[in-house]
Amino acid sequence: MMYQLRYAVGLLKKRFIEFLRKKRLSIIYPAMPNGSLNRLKALRGSRSGERCFIVGNGPSLKNMDLTLLKDECGIVFNGAFELRNLFKDENLYHAVEDRLVLEDHQAAINNLAGDVFLPSDLSHLVSGINPIVAEFHRGYPESRDTWPPFVDLNSELPIFYWGGTVAYFGLQLAVWLGFKEIYFIGMDLTYSIPDSVIQKGMVLESTEDDPNHYKSDYFGAGLRWHVPMPERMLLAFQRVAARDIPVKIFNAGVGGNLDCFSRVKFGSLFEKS
Repeated sequence: MMYQLRYAVGLLKKRFIEFLRKKRLSIIYPAMPNGSLNRLKALRGSRSGERCFIVGNGPSLKNMDLTLLKDECGIVFNGAFELRNLFKDENLYHAVEDRLVLEDHQAAINNLAGDVFLPSDLSHLVSGINPIVAEFHRGYPESRDTWPPFVDLNSELPIFYWGGTVAYFGLQLAVWLGFKEIYFIGMDLTYSIPDSVIQKGMVLESTEDDPNHYKSDYFGAGLRWHVPMPERMLLAFQRVAARDIPVKIFNAGVGGNLDCFSRVKFGSLFEKS
């Protein structure tokens, strides 16, 4: 009960802060570190007409030939540092929006090269000279049919929105970048919570191997993660699928529960006609 009360109060505070930030965004955005606003504007539409792969971190990746991605564009997330090696530097994008991930991997993420996107509400954890900080709002009411909002592609002060998973941030970035075909892989939306975890509210701390990701130490012993809510993640993508977004979105993964996008066989995308 106490946690639920703290969460409700925190959400109201978040909405109020985001309301105020919107009013002053023309002042706030240019002051964000690392020339973030100008870099975001320069990236808008920069991959127009191309295709990309949004790489979730699910265990199904272990059943795929990921070497096929070597000449593709890709977006990877959070602490999936090894997955960066699937793509050439000029075709790689990396996004993080989870506070626990950024806290637990702060030095590594701040020192990543290339286009790395972090949310504005975690800007106090940005110490590197490279990450791009995007205005990011989490307070939009989930009870509304319009949740989650989507970034306005025409805005000079773009706001990206939380949709229950970092992959929703990644999808907004992919559309902002101009990709016209987007393929999800590794978005399994299947989770189990081991009995051995240490739980404090919605925060879990692992004490053993991680069964939910492509590698067993992704959230291995000592690392923290939030209680997963795959139904909420799926709802966000279902609502995107029902909207008029000017891109084609597919699920090219193996298995899993992301069924709101048309499925295609991963290998078929690399067959020469």
